[in-house]
Amino acid sequence: MSRKEPTRRVPAAGCTRGPFLPTMRAVRSVRPGLPARQRLGAAAAVLGFALQEAHAAGGHHAVDDAAILEPGQCQVETWADRERGGGRTLVHLGSACRIGPLELGLNLDRTRWSGSDAAVSGGPQVKWAAPLTESLSVGVVVSAAWQDARPRFAGSAVVFPVTWQPAERLAVHMNLGRDFRRQGPDLPRSSAALEWAATPHWSLVAERFRESDASFWRLGARYAVTDALSVDLSQARGVTGGAPAWWTVGLNWAFQR
Repeated sequence: MSRKEPTRRVPAAGCTRGPFLPTMRAVRSVRPGLPARQRLGAAAAVLGFALQEAHAAGGHHAVDDAAILEPGQCQVETWADRERGGGRTLVHLGSACRIGPLELGLNLDRTRWSGSDAAVSGGPQVKWAAPLTESLSVGVVVSAAWQDARPRFAGSAVVFPVTWQPAERLAVHMNLGRDFRRQGPDLPRSSAALEWAATPHWSLVAERFRESDASFWRLGARYAVTDALSVDLSQARGVTGGAPAWWTVGLNWAFQR
């Protein structure tokens, strides 16, 4: 998101955050009563087309910001989700580099259910962002995903992020987009987040997002260990009852090529 954190990107309009990528939220719509093989295939498909943030105003968050990396800069992000009770876990690895006016990324996710095999999905992502004013910026993120179940191509997604920074330490991020699924109907996605840089090292995020035809909220914090390294921690849960909450721990590293 758009905190002034040196581990991330130079903002298109004074903000700094990262790509929107899939997390455990993407598998909430998969029915636990399905047989294991069907459940794995269905969840892999969901994970495939529900591409944050990476995504997620940066790191594992669901809401992306309208900002990209500096010219010549790259980043590596990794995080792990664990559902309360250990029913599901997800491990993510993503990398991206700024090339010309675009940020090009590649994502890989592995999801496991207790007592079941793992499902793997991943694919490329392209992001562009630009400022409209000193406090307002816009962008577009396009992504696609393949999986280790049939059909191999899971689908694609497009998201339009908007970032408004009314104060130096405060930013508002909003996303509108759509998932184009290989199997099943296309689904809209929408989200909003509030980010506050409490100190030079600590920033807090609250977000509400709708994906895979369900709504969620998340509260999280990020600590900047150094100018290039930061650590994330958050908890997310569904707006309505049913799906258990899940915790996420992430690590973000930025560097010059």
